[in-house]
Amino acid sequence: KPPPAEGVKSNPSKRHRDRLNQELNKLTGLLPFPEDVRTRLDKLSILRLAVGYLKAKSYLKERREDRSWKTVADKFNARWVEARESNCGLNFCFQALNGFVIAVTGDGYIFYISHTVQDYLGFHQSDLIYQSVYELIHADDRAAFRRQLHRAPVPDSTQHAADAFPTDQPLLAGCGATSSPQHLSAGKPSFVERSFTCRFRCLLDNSSGFLALNFHGRLKYLLGQEKSASDGSPLALFAIATLLQPLSILELRTKTLIFQTKHKLDFTPMACDSRGKVVLGYTDTELCRRGSGYQFVHVADMMHCAENHVRMMKTGESGLTVFRLLTKKGGWVWVQANARLVYKAGKPDCIIARQRALSNEEGEEHLRKRNLQLPFSFATGEAVLYGNDLPEFLDSFQAKEELQTQANSHLKQRSVDPNSLLGAMMKQDASIY
Repeated sequence: KPPPAEGVKSNPSKRHRDRLNQELNKLTGLLPFPEDVRTRLDKLSILRLAVGYLKAKSYLKERREDRSWKTVADKFNARWVEARESNCGLNFCFQALNGFVIAVTGDGYIFYISHTVQDYLGFHQSDLIYQSVYELIHADDRAAFRRQLHRAPVPDSTQHAADAFPTDQPLLAGCGATSSPQHLSAGKPSFVERSFTCRFRCLLDNSSGFLALNFHGRLKYLLGQEKSASDGSPLALFAIATLLQPLSILELRTKTLIFQTKHKLDFTPMACDSRGKVVLGYTDTELCRRGSGYQFVHVADMMHCAENHVRMMKTGESGLTVFRLLTKKGGWVWVQANARLVYKAGKPDCIIARQRALSNEEGEEHLRKRNLQLPFSFATGEAVLYGNDLPEFLDSFQAKEELQTQANSHLKQRSVDPNSLLGAMMKQDASIY
């Protein structure tokens, strides 16, 4: 290697960091996720997802080499294979489950989880793959979940245990000479199948922060893996997680109203998916050419949204924000949103917000809780005195008219930035209130 030019200092540490960053950028581009997901990943997440992807690829490779798997695969017709390769058929299957698919290794790592987990728990698939499942589970349920991974159900008697679970065919022991997938499938179903309830952390739940789920599945050998579990077992729990309380018709409708929007850093809308267009009624042109996104926010919710907007610019995520959005028909729809910064070349590039439509009852409950936490009304600026009833939020045309009159007097004194909250409020038609 030639010596550095005269006057130029050699910095091995910087060269090492630059090479590492280049390799990480290449690795990021290979991950099977959309661009907006890849751009927000940190270095540890990139390595974690790469490990998870390679392990899943190794497992699928072993399954393809298995004769039984080949026999099943040969029975698929060409149309299903084509749909499977394009992920269309697979996505329809996930939607029909009314839940999500999960595979957890014997040492408690999430080997795989379907993208539909976001509809139920609020976490993106990339946030969970190859993370410890115990970080999601309620503290009181962790021991029970661990038993489902490592222990067979206790039989009625010792003799029954000896008959049903031969010692020369270990079910949950390491892969020795007598341990094989055939032995696992040959055991009684009660030793293989799993059906239990567990509470998982949920970003969409507003009461306890946890959601009770039913898990139905079975223990299966995780082929193509090293014996990395604490007990040397290559077993994993493959299961379908569904809600303990079935969704009502209204909740099923609400579940389908989860949509995603893209914004500039000042919250100006840039794009909206097809579900968002159904919920709000706007076309892309109507949504993206009106300037500030705060024009679509109820005036009583503007300061609340702005506060979380500032938090997101500092931390990268807004946290759950409940507010009202204006529809094309002039009505209001309550939404629960979680916005994240998307980085490009190490700098904030845009905002991706995932929003879920709420019922009016849910929205009003959030508003009541927010009222209890505030010393003044965001809508009118009036202070709340101790011992007095909390003022109602701005919901009437009269109050809106008063604010507009006050704002007009300010406009005579000085110009108002159209992208400010006051400017956004002034662009709203008083008739919508």
